[in-house]
Amino acid sequence: MEFTGEIARLQQRLAECQELTLRRFTVIEQLAPRRGERVLEIGCGAGLLLREIGLALGPHGLAAGLDVSPDQIAQAAVECASVPAVCPVVGDATALSYPDAVFDAAVAVQVLEYIPDPAAAIVELRRTLKPGGRLLCLANNWTSTFWHGPQAWLTGEIAAMWERHAAHPNLPARLGPMLAQAGFQGIRQLPVPIVNAQFDETGFAYWLARLMAGFAAQEGTPKEITAAWLAALDAAEAEGEFFFSSVPILTTATAP
Repeated sequence: MEFTGEIARLQQRLAECQELTLRRFTVIEQLAPRRGERVLEIGCGAGLLLREIGLALGPHGLAAGLDVSPDQIAQAAVECASVPAVCPVVGDATALSYPDAVFDAAVAVQVLEYIPDPAAAIVELRRTLKPGGRLLCLANNWTSTFWHGPQAWLTGEIAAMWERHAAHPNLPARLGPMLAQAGFQGIRQLPVPIVNAQFDETGFAYWLARLMAGFAAQEGTPKEITAAWLAALDAAEAEGEFFFSSVPILTTATAP
């Protein structure tokens, strides 16, 4: 899945929703950035988390943001323009241009599952972290995402298509062993649940549904199917029958 054009716009709206705003606080709390540190975020997207990291590091720190999408980096540059510690660039997480042992911490929020070879990215993150450096990764088990309310057959079609949007749609199940093989220690995994009992523009499910429909359309799903699914979600909300849940997993580890 390429986060460019309309898909990038929808992803940015998703990142601004209430649940992901709260999730950024959780990520910052677990990362515990200190003033003057050097922190790398791969897959920084539109820069909302990167900006918060940069503010926490202060003017003498470095919040290096990396994303494969020029559209996202352009938005991140705008979002973070007033934060001197932030430096967003286009780049490849499996071939980082940074020297060895330069970062105090690294963050990857919903990015490793989109990389065909996440183990290669993990090795690069390990290489660029200082001894004792902190790593934080957040990813979804997408097959455990639950939608209640719309017609089941429509949800089944869109959900089956959505599983194809990521190279590794259930990465958290394999992430611990990958990190251990790369030499990381102190590996922990914590749930960061999302629950929406309403379907409106303030919620995660609303924008995720549009992102899923957009991807399905790109992959050849007829427009009538995607439109019918979104309409069914609206109808479920109107009838008080809508419910959504998802359980992203936050994985933390330390470089030896």
